Amino acid sequence: MNCRFLVLFFLLMCQVAGLNAQSTTVMKDTVSSKGQKKFLAFKKVAAANVVKFRKQFTKTWNKAFVDFKDNDVMLMAGMNFSKQNIRANDYTSPFIYAVEQKNVYKPGFVAGVRVDGKYKDKYPYALAFTLNKYAAGVNYKETKPVEPFLGDFSNFKATEQSLSLNMTALYKKLIPVSKLIPIADSSKYKFYVVAGPSLDIRLSRQGIDNQVNQNYRKMFLRAHLGIEFDNNSLYTIFFHYKQSLHSVTKSPIQTGLNNFDLGMLIKASDLF
Repeated sequence: MNCRFLVLFFLLMCQVAGLNAQSTTVMKDTVSSKGQKKFLAFKKVAAANVVKFRKQFTKTWNKAFVDFKDNDVMLMAGMNFSKQNIRANDYTSPFIYAVEQKNVYKPGFVAGVRVDGKYKDKYPYALAFTLNKYAAGVNYKETKPVEPFLGDFSNFKATEQSLSLNMTALYKKLIPVSKLIPIADSSKYKFYVVAGPSLDIRLSRQGIDNQVNQNYRKMFLRAHLGIEFDNNSLYTIFFHYKQSLHSVTKSPIQTGLNNFDLGMLIKASDLF
């Protein structure tokens, strides 16, 4: 009797354990499926919002700028390589710094949006709005000695890392591909030379050393020149150069910030 009772009790325990395992598996599957459904729903809503924003932006743009037609919203991203050329001149401060020359173009990044179109159905143009992270190399054109120490010194310490919002207006000049590259089907490929003004608005704070006199300007203007290669409207590769038109620091410090941009443009409509 006791043996039968023990066997029966053991079988009941196994059955209960099996039911618990099945319940746990079902629960895990339910939680997992709920997480996947939430992610898919979020992805769908995000994509819909992007498409909605692009349509509203294009509609507003076309309404506000009647003569600017055939507009395409482009997404752009790439790397920038920047350098500062500095002359401290007669600048003095209570601080003195050992100069570490970095006369090289150092890499950062650029990302943003660009609107390409035609003005009055005749003149191709582009308006770009980008965020630029600079990690500029520093080239001191003049330094001073401090005895009895060896090396070069300056009262001004350049800020290498900075973040800025850039706005650029470009005129695009189409160059016939057949004049540059002998290819069979030149209708698929287009080369452009672009040029125009570029305005940077500094978003990052200055280094502690420069906050005393606010040495860096909040905004600075540069000339923008570049070449672009359009591969059958699938993507565009760009190589641009920006040259300072004035000092990015206040007098008497003269600082020229120049950089190269290398990256790619893709139509937003091809992604969303």
